[in-house]
Amino acid sequence: MENQKLSDPPRPQRRTPLSARKDSQAGYLRLLSEALMEEGSAQRALLAQRVGLSRLAVSELLAGLEENGFVEVDGVIGGAPGRSERRYRLKSQAAVAVGFDIGGTKIAGAIADMRGNILAEVNEPTTQTGPADLVEQISHEISALCDIAKVPRYRLRSVAVGLPAAVHPTQSTLSFADNLPGLLEGGFSHDLRAALGVQVLIDNDVNLALLGELAHSEVERRENVAFIALGTGIGGALVVDGKLLRGAHGGAGEVGYLPLWPVERRGVPKLEEHVGEAGIRRAYVAAGGSPEHCVREIFQAASDGSHPAIDTLDATADHVARAILTILALVDPDRIVLGGSVGARMELVQRVKTRLAQSWPREIHIERSQSGARAGLLGAVELAHDNMLKALFGAHPARD
Repeated sequence: MENQKLSDPPRPQRRTPLSARKDSQAGYLRLLSEALMEEGSAQRALLAQRVGLSRLAVSELLAGLEENGFVEVDGVIGGAPGRSERRYRLKSQAAVAVGFDIGGTKIAGAIADMRGNILAEVNEPTTQTGPADLVEQISHEISALCDIAKVPRYRLRSVAVGLPAAVHPTQSTLSFADNLPGLLEGGFSHDLRAALGVQVLIDNDVNLALLGELAHSEVERRENVAFIALGTGIGGALVVDGKLLRGAHGGAGEVGYLPLWPVERRGVPKLEEHVGEAGIRRAYVAAGGSPEHCVREIFQAASDGSHPAIDTLDATADHVARAILTILALVDPDRIVLGGSVGARMELVQRVKTRLAQSWPREIHIERSQSGARAGLLGAVELAHDNMLKALFGAHPARD
């Protein structure tokens, strides 16, 4: 199955009348369902006005939704005899979607209803015993999410999974999956879809983090954005001219593989080996720091004035700034978003800002992720939710 593209920037509220478009019934269903999501409950007259159809046409669509269990009557507003008007409400838990953000050390999952409301979340360590056990873990977490949300599993319609790997745009084959041993050895994508029995979308975790950031960010500049995620490793995602840049094999934006050191052999040390959590700890120990300290403690030590910790964070910021300068030179984004458990730390963001201001001739907007460590999870839920609505009610009608 093809990976879904990132959502375009928020659509304007003013719509071309549907009567002027060449849309299918599915297009009307999508707009009708979204009108019900926004209104909570509404009468036919308001719904007809929202979607640009007659009351009779809306009644026919509502009847179909009611028959399929997606809509119910939410009371009757009385009037003159024979003039009572029903109010309709979307049964938001009649269908649900699940998103997963799978990292090298932990897996986070969330379940959302048709309105996009997150009903439950789970987090647990990622299994390290191979792809087959990872498929089983995902299935087990779906059951746990349904139980917590009190939603029968048969209502699950769509699943989206973010992986620390490059995902081929059309074949869903994986590459660059160093943080999940064994993932490249079998048919993970095929096995997962077979095990779950529903629509499954698989994408790069940082692509989904960027989708989550765009969906939950209030800033307007979102046509040319680079997202750099720094945690266990480092990854990147790029939106250029409003579209996700994927590349021939799904590896566009994989900044962790930038050869910022002399290329002497195949498998030359990558940027990720210097700025991921393990690389930061190695650099800290080499500078004289305690090998017992985790990355969080290294940041705290830097705040307390520890020279080895300060030197380590300075060096990490240097490496990240070099990677961003490469991106700036190649694709010219006007926003750089730093995310992940390490990348979103303001101590690092400020260091990177200082270095870029000294090195780049134009002003560049650098910011920390507003969605924080949940960006990838929110993006996966966004993707699964949009795919569910598309399957149930059709794609958005084209807008002029």
